[in-house]
Parts: sequence; C-alpha cells; structure tokens
Amino acid sequence: MADAPAPRGRSGLFSAVRTKLNLLMYTRDFRGACGAVGRAARMLVTGQFRTFFYKLLVPRHGLKPAGSLVERPGPPLYLAGHIHGHGGYDHVVFKALLGLTAAGVHVFRDPRAFMNPKFVSEDIRPTERMYTFDEPRLAIIPPHLLYRFRPGEKTAVWTMWETDTLPPGSVKYLNRCKLLMIPSQWGVDCFRANGVKIPMEVVPLGYDPHVFSPRQPGSGPAVCTFGTAGALTEGGLRKNVQRVIDLFLEAFPSRPDVRLKVKITPRSPMVNTHGDPRVEVVNAPLEPEALADWYRSLSCYVNASYGEGFGLHLLEAMGCGVPLISTTFSAVGEVFDSAVGYEVGYKLIEAKNKIYSGRWADPNNDELIARMRQVCADPTTADQLGVAAAQRAPAFSWSDSIRKLTSALTAHGFLPPLAPEQPRAAA
Repeated sequence: MADAPAPRGRSGLFSAVRTKLNLLMYTRDFRGACGAVGRAARMLVTGQFRTFFYKLLVPRHGLKPAGSLVERPGPPLYLAGHIHGHGGYDHVVFKALLGLTAAGVHVFRDPRAFMNPKFVSEDIRPTERMYTFDEPRLAIIPPHLLYRFRPGEKTAVWTMWETDTLPPGSVKYLNRCKLLMIPSQWGVDCFRANGVKIPMEVVPLGYDPHVFSPRQPGSGPAVCTFGTAGALTEGGLRKNVQRVIDLFLEAFPSRPDVRLKVKITPRSPMVNTHGDPRVEVVNAPLEPEALADWYRSLSCYVNASYGEGFGLHLLEAMGCGVPLISTTFSAVGEVFDSAVGYEVGYKLIEAKNKIYSGRWADPNNDELIARMRQVCADPTTADQLGVAAAQRAPAFSWSDSIRKLTSALTAHGFLPPLAPEQPRAAA
C-alpha cells in the first residue's frame, strides 16, 4: 500500500468525512456503507490506525475491482449516461464514450450510470472510480432526469428536448452546470427562452457514413415502399407511428403495388395494422448494419413526429440515400428541407403527454397523404431527392460530432487541448 497521506488537521478530517457522506448520498449504497463502517471499526479496535486514516483521507476509491482493465493515460472525464441498448440517448452515450476514448480522454464511469457490458466492449469500457464532484463530468441525459446525477459546476450536459417548453424543475438543475451542449440552434434558442442562463454550444449528433451508406443506383425497391420508425411508450408516442399507418391506408386503400414498413422498439405495444398484409412490422432489435439495410429497402421515409431533439432516424435514412417526408419543425429543419425530400406543413398545438408540455408541431394529414402519393407517382424525382439526401448527410458524421464535443469541452475548461490526431468515432 502507498504511504498514507500526511495528516491534514481537523479541517482535513472534516473534509474527508464530508466527501464520504456526499458519496453515500450520491450512490445510495447504504448497505455498502454499513459494511465500510464495520471495517473501519475493526481497524480502530485492532490498532490499524495508519490504514484507517489512509482509507479515510484518500479522496477517491474504486467502486469495484477493475479486473483486466488497464489504467489509461489522458485527461480524466467522468461520463454520466446509460447504455442499455442501441437506440436513443443510449446510442449517444455509446458514441461519446467511443469517440472520447479514441481522442485520448481517460473516461471514467459515473457510478450512477448503468452500462451493459453486452454493448460496451472491454477496450473502451470506462475505468471504475468513485466520483467526488471535483473532476470534470459529461452528462448525456434528458433534462427531466438530470437531477439524478446531482449536477454542479464541474458538470457539462449534452441534451435536447422536443417541445418549446422544458420539463418542470429541469431549468434549476441545468443552471447548476457550467456548460450545456444542444444538437441544434433551435434547441439552444428554446432552452434560453425557458430560462437557462449558463453557456451553451451547438453540438449536433451524427451517424456512421460507413454503415449507413447510400445504396447503389437503381437498387431501390421494385415496389414503392414507405417506412417509419419509433417507440410506442409515453415518450415515443410523439413519433406518431400509428398515425403513419392509418394515413398510408387512407392514401392507398386498395392499391396492391405499395408497401409500408414499420420499425418499433421491442418493448413497445404492437401497432394496429388493421389486418392489411401490405404493412410489415419489425419489433425486434436491429444491429446497425441490419438497420441500414432496412432503410435502403425503402423508397421514402415518413416522419410524422410532433418534434425531434435532433432526428437520428431521419439522418440515417438520408445517409442511405432515402428521401424524407417530414415537417421542418424543431431540430429537423437544420438537417432536412425540400432539397432532400418532401416538406409537410404543420400547426403548433399543445402537447398532451405525461412527459411533455408546451407546444409542438401537428403535421397536416392531407399533405402527408399527398406526399406519399407523389412519391409513388414520380419515383424518378424521389430517387433524385434520395441522392441529394445522401450528399448532405455526411455533414453530420459522428466523427465531426466528437470533434465539436471535445472542442466545446476544451473551450470551457473540461478538457485540456488534446493531441491533433483525429478521433476514431465512426466505428
């Protein structure tokens, strides 16, 4: 064991005890705390004073043995965000972990963040060490859940929202942080209008051009095929997947040479296809390569969402050479317009959802139907718009996202200037 730290007097002991109490309240590991108290008592009873003070005064300790993990060089940064699977915020957390590690940052896992080893390979797995609020931390989490990580002046947040009104109480926790990164200027304006006062930077999300690559010319589906995707839980209901199904059937009540493919999450309740065999539903998880093949099997991707914090599905479809049918409301308008698809009008309505409040966009049903019919009537134009979409998408690669992320973290003091090598963020 290394030498114990020199005695720091009464103030040092007080600070050490306060840190331990803070960690206990943060992790809520009361069972572990009881065991630690028992071990400390045994040290004192058996005269192991040196060991006792070492354990007390060392400000950080590991949550669990690091096993075969090697201590990495590079500036430390704690990552607060969950990785349960492939989609949503989990995907953003994974890409940040991958990109930051490749950029030379020594990433530590915030102890309240759950990261499933099934999705995090050992070569990028964060180091395990207790967080004590005195080192920089990046939180990637929705605004209404940020409080769970007890944000403070050492916390930067990468987050987004889908309406013009932030969740109740979230502004208080956002303003406790030092930096906020939002994927769109629309989002920055929205957060500022809601009372967020801390510095903000636009840091878009991205996609992997090598995975979601354009299909070969002339290799699109022989039958006009639409697609849409999303979840059917409370947060995902904004995607309006069922609405796309209903409007597809209204647009093509009996036409045999048209299809609709629907991708929903495994935990979603099943959508109602009204018994129409032209509607194909996939509710199993798809690996990125399989998801890219799914996009490339479409003539057009239909987005009837009320709002998007960024729109990863849309960007991935564009990368595969698939045009979109969509509104330009929220962050979508900074990626999509009529040069790469078919714009749909909308009106602002009040969000009625357990998660959302404020206003978001209600797409015009008649225009959605007209745009779907237009795609089938003029496949040549649809193909041309798909080519334009594939040409625009690379402006939003994950490699570029990680460069902007590290640049923002550096500019605001969370990281020192990194080596000039380009991050390996596209894997």
